[in-house]
Amino acid sequence: MQDYSPIANLDWSFRSYLNRRLAEKARHFDHEDVPDYAYGMDYELRRKLDAIPGLHSLAEKLNVTIATTALQELNRTAVAVTPNQFPDVYEMACTCARRLGMSVPNVFIVNNPVTNAGAYCADDVQPVIQINSGLYERLTPGELLTVIGHECGHVQNNHMVYQNIVSIIAGIGLTGVGARYPELAALLTQGTTIALYTWSRAAEVTCDRAGMICCDDLEDAYRALAKLMYGATFKEQEIDYNALETQLEMQMGNIVRYDEILDEHPSGVRRIMAEREFAACGVFYAWRPDLLKPDSLQRSKEECDQRCKKYINLTSKSKRR
Repeated sequence: MQDYSPIANLDWSFRSYLNRRLAEKARHFDHEDVPDYAYGMDYELRRKLDAIPGLHSLAEKLNVTIATTALQELNRTAVAVTPNQFPDVYEMACTCARRLGMSVPNVFIVNNPVTNAGAYCADDVQPVIQINSGLYERLTPGELLTVIGHECGHVQNNHMVYQNIVSIIAGIGLTGVGARYPELAALLTQGTTIALYTWSRAAEVTCDRAGMICCDDLEDAYRALAKLMYGATFKEQEIDYNALETQLEMQMGNIVRYDEILDEHPSGVRRIMAEREFAACGVFYAWRPDLLKPDSLQRSKEECDQRCKKYINLTSKSKRR
C-alpha cells in the first residue's frame, strides 16, 4: 500500500506564502495601507491636520528625534523583552503582531508604578512599546494582551507623528512649547491645538479596536479600560455596564463634558462604550471569526462609526439604547 501524506500536495513555496499574505492584506487594508478597523474620524481628522501648511513635515522631524531618543533611553534604563526575558510578554507581542499583520515591535518593561504603556515609531527607527511595571503587575495576562494590541495599533496606524505633538503640549503647555519649540508654537493656533486633541481622542478609538482584535476575550478589553479608571487595584471588580452608561449620560448631559476638549484620551466610560459598539461590527469578526457567536450582531463599519461618534463627540448628548 502506498503511503499517503495529507500535506503532500500543499504548496510551501515562498511565492505561495507571499501571495497569501498579499491577499490577506488586500482584505483588510486599502491602497493607502489604512486598516479597515480604523475609526473613520481618526483618518478624516488627520487629513485635515495634514492640510495645515508646515505641520506634518515639522511633526515628522520631531517624531524621528523623539523616537530615536526614547529607544536609546529605554536601552539604557529598562529591560528588553525577549524569548528568555519576560517570555510571557514577548509571546503577547508576537500574538498581537501576527493577528494585526505587522512585524513584532521591540518591547521594554520600565520601572514606573503608573499604570500606563506607550509606543514610539518613526521612519528608520524600530517600533518600540514601553510597558510600565505598574501595568504589568496589575493586569491579568488577557488584559495585558489587549493593551499591547492597543499600542501595536498606534504603530500600525503611524499615530506618533502627531501624538508626540499632543503629548508635548499636554506635558509643558503652550507657554513651554513657545520656549522650547518656537517653530512648532508658530503653527499652534487655538484651532490647530483643539484639532490635534480632537484627533488624538479619535486615534485612541482606533487603537482600542486593535486591542480587541488581539484579545481572546472581549471582557479583557473592557476590564483593562475599567482598571485604568479605578486605579487597577489588585482586588478584581465586576463591570456593571448599566451603571457605566448611567455615569456617561450624566457626563454627556452636562456642560462639564467640554472639560475634555484638551484631553488626549476620551474618558474611560466613553471608550468602553465605543468598544462595545465595535464588538457588534462585522469588521471585527472579519479579523476574528473565531470569536463569532450565533447571536453576535454584525453591523456595517459605517453604522458602527456613527454609533461610536455619539460617545466620542463632545457635543453629543447620550440617550439610552
